[in-house]
Amino acid sequence: MHQQGIDQGVGGAALSGLRRGLFLLGVLCLVACQDPPDSSPRLGAGLAAQAQEYSARTVIEEGYLDLRDGTRLRYHLERAEDAPPGPVVMQYDGYDAGTGDYFSNIPEVKARLLRMGYAMLGVSVRGTGCSSGEFDLFVPQWAADGAEAVAWAAVQPWSDGQIGMIGYSYPGIMQLFVAAERPPQLRAIAPSNVIMDLYRDVGSPGGIPNAAFAGLFTVQQQAPGLGGMPPALFRNDPECAMNYLLNRLAYQSFALDGQLSPYIDGPFGWHARSPAATAARIDVPVLNVNYWQDEQTGSRIGGLLEPGGLLEVLGLEQSWSVMSNGNHDLTWSHPLHSELLVEFFQRYLRGVDNGWERTPRIQLLHELSAADLQPNWVTVHDQLPRPEPVSLFLRESGRLSTEPPQNAEAPDGYVYPLPSTSTNPLPDSSAELDQLWRLPAPDAGRLVWTTPALAEDIQLLGSASVDLWLSSSADDTDVQVTLSEVRADGQEVYVARGWLRASRRALDDHRSTPTRPFHLFTEASMQKLTPGEPTALRVEVFPFAHRFRAGSALRLIIDGPVALTGDWGGSPSPTPAQNTIWHDRDRASALVIGVLEDPQPRPAMRACGELANQACRDSIAPVPAGQLLLAR
Repeated sequence: MHQQGIDQGVGGAALSGLRRGLFLLGVLCLVACQDPPDSSPRLGAGLAAQAQEYSARTVIEEGYLDLRDGTRLRYHLERAEDAPPGPVVMQYDGYDAGTGDYFSNIPEVKARLLRMGYAMLGVSVRGTGCSSGEFDLFVPQWAADGAEAVAWAAVQPWSDGQIGMIGYSYPGIMQLFVAAERPPQLRAIAPSNVIMDLYRDVGSPGGIPNAAFAGLFTVQQQAPGLGGMPPALFRNDPECAMNYLLNRLAYQSFALDGQLSPYIDGPFGWHARSPAATAARIDVPVLNVNYWQDEQTGSRIGGLLEPGGLLEVLGLEQSWSVMSNGNHDLTWSHPLHSELLVEFFQRYLRGVDNGWERTPRIQLLHELSAADLQPNWVTVHDQLPRPEPVSLFLRESGRLSTEPPQNAEAPDGYVYPLPSTSTNPLPDSSAELDQLWRLPAPDAGRLVWTTPALAEDIQLLGSASVDLWLSSSADDTDVQVTLSEVRADGQEVYVARGWLRASRRALDDHRSTPTRPFHLFTEASMQKLTPGEPTALRVEVFPFAHRFRAGSALRLIIDGPVALTGDWGGSPSPTPAQNTIWHDRDRASALVIGVLEDPQPRPAMRACGELANQACRDSIAPVPAGQLLLAR
């Protein structure tokens, strides 16, 4: 065990206290002033009046905790030198939470909690970093280990027995697993950027193996532990170096094992490795954040609002969620999230009566700015929103219409696989990376349908479904669908995407809804196409929120997934093909969107390129003449 005193500032990647406070006041004003029918957040009288400040001098303790089966998990603890035993906030992951000097992936919150007398504990999952044991991605053993770590932390001399969990992405997902074990000392969790269904959400979206992300994750998982080696060796910890070496020799790669198990019922055991398998057992308060354009874990999280989705499974009695456009790493410095995290832990780990329960269960931050992370406006909900399904039919001449075809219309074809347009592959919304959205793609490899200019604003929320009649010259093909907004000034803004391998089109009718097809993805349900025969299939568009303004148009692009969508890239079906989309009276193809009633006037749209993680380009096709009024 190693102890060290260091001087640590409170700033990090945070905004200043004044700017943070002004931001929060602005958000509250936006909610209260613009949405009088909805309840607004009431976050208490402020932390300064409720929390004692402790020394900025931080004590570090490192060592190993012993599990019942003899496995030793490496931990890294930080606490204020003069603080008495207090609540513990734990990050548990397979990166470097318990191995390196720096473990918290939300540094602003970590620094504030340390000054308030919380202990910050990082623990490395077995088989990662300096922990012993065997790495096997998201197996039930990891959840049981985490519950043991919670119990261990509760009885340490620096702990008062009240444990919470923190972290986004990998450590966020681990919180769902651990909380489902119901360790009695665990009082609250704050997972962000999570998945619920390892196969459908990220491993094989639409049944197409996500080779690019699986390979990237393997590198991402290895690198942080390696970065923790020099400090461990410097501090004379040979056990750490030996464990790390053994872990590398026994490493089981998600990129290999997952890709070799292409069906959800394959030997990899996709369901057992998914939080959805146990999440219904979670019985502690949950604070969640997710982003619609998250380039790593995506926005699906089991379907989000749909049956089996994160919010439906957790229930709104004990969960709070913040959602916005943006990328994976916005949680690092998201100012509203930082405020909410501290108030959340104050309420459930310290018992402070700060009015937390009056915080709206769902806060939708609309049109988050890439520059300062402030929303253009906020709407709040204390019940699950239920957008109304509205169908837009694919019609001749590239037109999307509320009217289905009444006569024969000639089908449209495209060549597969030709390159399609990529979106930003990194957690940044810089102009240079947005150029990927602007790169040309061959017209022969895509089809484009667009509405006329909208007569009024429409607010979309949740999943969407592209219901197609498709024929192909091959017995299998991959379909990518992209939704975008074409603004009145001719600029086209990226909104959302979805995918499907045609042979994996079979549906679970009981779990499918008009705006979210739920595919089986089992080996037995796989069915090849009959070349040349039109076949019905539904493509799931991952959840999003986007306001299409009057004068703008909604666009649907159909092509092949021969591109990167963030960090995602599929292993495409290898057979070249001529694909055809049918849209006549007997085979009506349609885009089904979820329209949320929102009659409130909203601020003017942000300038092109100002939306976090929503790239902008010149429109790739003309907008049909006339106006479209949605009948709801």
